[in-house]
Amino acid sequence: MAQSKQQKTQTKQEKKAAKEAARAAAAEAERRRNRITAAVIAGILLAGGALAGWTVWQDRQEQAALEAEREAEQERLAEEAAELEAEIEERPVACGASEPEGAGQEREPFDEAPDLEVDGDAAYTAEIATSCGDLTVELYPDVAPETVASFVFLAEEGFFDGREVFRNAETIGALQTGSGTDAADWDLGYEVPGDLSLAEQEGYPVGSVAMAHAGDPDAAGSQFFFVYDESFDEAFAENRVYTRFGDVVEGLDVLTEIGELGTLGDDPALPGAEVPAEVVYLESVTIEVDR
Repeated sequence: MAQSKQQKTQTKQEKKAAKEAARAAAAEAERRRNRITAAVIAGILLAGGALAGWTVWQDRQEQAALEAEREAEQERLAEEAAELEAEIEERPVACGASEPEGAGQEREPFDEAPDLEVDGDAAYTAEIATSCGDLTVELYPDVAPETVASFVFLAEEGFFDGREVFRNAETIGALQTGSGTDAADWDLGYEVPGDLSLAEQEGYPVGSVAMAHAGDPDAAGSQFFFVYDESFDEAFAENRVYTRFGDVVEGLDVLTEIGELGTLGDDPALPGAEVPAEVVYLESVTIEVDR
């Protein structure tokens, strides 16, 4: 039996409604999947963010701990340095001696190099009175004329009188002095070129007197040192970088006595760790010339 026109129309409407319902159901299913996917992604991101936050927190904690350790170490060194400074101020004068006139008076650096001259044919001797006894030093103007000329000039100006032996380098057996402030960083204001020939030929035997410098043999100033132990020559056997301009010919026992005074500290990280345990002065330096 044939369908009526009305029935056909109704069937088309039902099919259309069914299709629309199916599309609506599919769209809703897609939305549900998207919501689920978004929730999963959000969870992953949240977990990742929490992990990242935890990692950052851990890093900050470790950094804070390291910073606290550094601050504690700095405080420890500062406390030890302060204690050492107090000990330095309280040191007695060595060998039962008294503080000489002018001790501790700082020297002014020179604005320019003075005219320096020495007689290469003459014999120069330095008589050095220290807190622990006298030293006689034979100077070598023929070997290191400019160094000897500067040393003689400064000695005759009274520059060295009252200066401290401010460093006892026990590990290499050397006593350093001649600074205008009794500190290694003092600058004379002019530079003295070196001559390494004697050191290269004979080394630095006990009793050697040589110029100190900050790395350049041709940039010495007023500071010099006495060698009181064979370990110095051994330490610089392959590196003769200090101008040897004289030798102690009398008073080696005095050098030994000063060296045996020891130092206040043994921590190289602390300033003043090589400061002699007792104050040793150069009471006077007198130059004798035999022409």
